[in-house]
Amino acid sequence: MAITTTLRLIWQLTPVAVRTAVLNLLRLSQNAKKQDLKTEVIVAVLKKLTSVPQPIGSVQKWGLRDPGIKGPIWISTVTMPAPAESDTLDVLLRAIEAMGDGTEQFTKPTVASIEAEWTGARHGVGKNEPRPDLPEAEQYNKLLNESPGKTTILYFHGGAYLMMDPATHRVTTGKLSKRTGGRVLSVRYRLAPQFPFPAALLDAFLAYLYLISPPPGSFHDPVKPSHIVFAGDSAGGGLSTALLLLLLHLRRSGVTHVQIHGKSVELGIPAGIATNSPWLDVTHALPSMQRNKQYDYLQLPNPDGTPTTEPPRDDIWPASPPRAEIYCNASMLTHPLVSPAAASAELWKGTPPVFMVCGEELLTDGATAAARQIHGVGGVVHFVGYEGMPHCFSMIFQTEDCFSRWAQFCMDAATDPKLLGRPNTGTWVRALTNPPEGYESELASINALSGEEVRRLMTVAKAKAVIREEELVKKWEQKETRAKL
Repeated sequence: MAITTTLRLIWQLTPVAVRTAVLNLLRLSQNAKKQDLKTEVIVAVLKKLTSVPQPIGSVQKWGLRDPGIKGPIWISTVTMPAPAESDTLDVLLRAIEAMGDGTEQFTKPTVASIEAEWTGARHGVGKNEPRPDLPEAEQYNKLLNESPGKTTILYFHGGAYLMMDPATHRVTTGKLSKRTGGRVLSVRYRLAPQFPFPAALLDAFLAYLYLISPPPGSFHDPVKPSHIVFAGDSAGGGLSTALLLLLLHLRRSGVTHVQIHGKSVELGIPAGIATNSPWLDVTHALPSMQRNKQYDYLQLPNPDGTPTTEPPRDDIWPASPPRAEIYCNASMLTHPLVSPAAASAELWKGTPPVFMVCGEELLTDGATAAARQIHGVGGVVHFVGYEGMPHCFSMIFQTEDCFSRWAQFCMDAATDPKLLGRPNTGTWVRALTNPPEGYESELASINALSGEEVRRLMTVAKAKAVIREEELVKKWEQKETRAKL
């Protein structure tokens, strides 16, 4: 970042930080009852930062920076080869069609190789200890020696499906590895807008198959599905949930195996899924978008669904032809593999144990709507909400309580699922309590909206997006026609 840009940011952000801090200290700010000084200042600064429109390409470039590998963590980079067979893509495309309403349009992805990072705890070294200069296979062996537990977490990073990377989430995956004693495979899935839905979901599907049936040359031995927990934050939480819904649909449809790398691989269901601030409603239609806006730094869309900060044009956005949404065509917005909050109760049947954590944030209703549905069909749901906390708060503030619960669930699901039981209540942690104090909330009513009302609100938002997209495409076609004259 240029020195002039840095100085300009400091000039813009300092008054926001000072004003927020003074009001919080005097208990006069709107959030002082639920956010301490540090939290409210950081939320105010992040909200100011995210209100400044940036080209998508610049945002991606910033989010793909690699801070380097050092300290108490083992990283082994791998590339999952693209299978020669088309079976995985074929079953995905059939599932998208079967789970939709017939009106959806999307870009058919190609099957590609996928990069990922094995992550494990490295013990007995300082935070600045350099990474040993070893081959990747030896890095993996060192990792496995220090993280030998049964728990294997398949992790998908957040970033609105358009930015971030396994490198940006090493602190998170490293903490999960250290606390579970197991490994984390963090996936570098393809990003929108260059690779819209369902490219990321195809990559996630292939990554799961890579775990349970590694191709020749892989560092790891096959991992049993009963030892694998899907996990992710924000968009990664949505992607891991979509992957689970895909597997459940395939099982119901009688698709028990797929051909990949010359083998017939059984499609087992994982031990569980553990998400943090999952983005389950890509339409942004549910009431928490307005109700919780004061506590969150995420930008609230306009009433018509358009972004409040439209990114400046660059060579990757708008797309050609244009879309109303970065991640997918507007017609896909309520598809359960895009917005799992829209999934009917039937689609959740057979769900393995679920851990879900969120703040009092814009995305809360998507999470609680899914939690209520899963509990309603007999699923095991461990829900924890934190009053006054913003989106992905535990990755900003490194909240001890949240990470402890998150990791404990992953370990229990993969090693002794009987420990999870089947609670009828979730937990809301009261704001500003230390140590954290919680109160129970019935899962059957943790979200006041019925599944039908959730889908109705999302369908209305989708219809508006479809109209916007049609208008954008019409203008684009007219421009293309004039350019050819």
